[in-house]
Amino acid sequence: MDIKILSWNVEHFTGDKTGRRSERVARVAAHIEAVAPDVFCIMEVEGARVFEAFVTRLPNYVFSITEGPQTQEILIGVRSGLTAFMTQKNEFKRNNPGLRPGALVTVTGSNGVHLPILCIHLKSLPSPEGFGLRDAMLEKAYGLKRALEGAAERMDQAPRFILVGDLNTMGMTLKDSTYDVPAEEEITRLVRRFKRYGMRPLTKTHDATFNNGSTSSYAPADLDHVFATDNLDFSDQGGAEVHVGGWAIEPDTAAQDDWIARFSDHAPLVFQVRDI
Repeated sequence: MDIKILSWNVEHFTGDKTGRRSERVARVAAHIEAVAPDVFCIMEVEGARVFEAFVTRLPNYVFSITEGPQTQEILIGVRSGLTAFMTQKNEFKRNNPGLRPGALVTVTGSNGVHLPILCIHLKSLPSPEGFGLRDAMLEKAYGLKRALEGAAERMDQAPRFILVGDLNTMGMTLKDSTYDVPAEEEITRLVRRFKRYGMRPLTKTHDATFNNGSTSSYAPADLDHVFATDNLDFSDQGGAEVHVGGWAIEPDTAAQDDWIARFSDHAPLVFQVRDI
């Protein structure tokens, strides 16, 4: 069977009972319902009302959410009828209470094959601290991948693994120095490192996944990514493996600004794994 996955950072996602924030929750839920993913992960959830609203508005899904002292959580939805479980991975916090844990969703296909999907939201900021924390958090992802390989081998299965989320690949700016790391170099470095672990980046319909609007001093950036093991096959999403939606497919700047205001500055990513 095929598994459709949606990953989306809905920035500062809160939901009051009434007013603008409540309407935003309804819009996001309606968008997810229209896409109809089998599994979705929503990042930057702030407040229990989002969880409550999703449970009410999307009754055909089973939900899990990360927990801890951090202010932003990852909400996981799995379509009812799928065999899956979610494990919170606190090692991504790096002993820092403010960092976000990862959410590992393991889906079992109709043929008994296990597909682990790691949803993560790495540290932001182009400072040396932010860059270093992203690097350290990704080392945990590589370690998890090795552990999952061992588990798959014990079950006589080929190891499969997907890593998806907001990796905040914004590079590093070092004060009073000419040795900055451009965002493109951070991404290139990631690709090289993942390749050593038998993983590759999925192609996307649009390079930029983040856009803070036409009045922002921040240019659109490539922050959200999907990496997968080489033995997985993906459906075509309009000439690429990952469909970047939202503001990225709006026809002009005004429409993009409107979408960003109503939803998020991050675009939703949608992709489909074949024959699981």
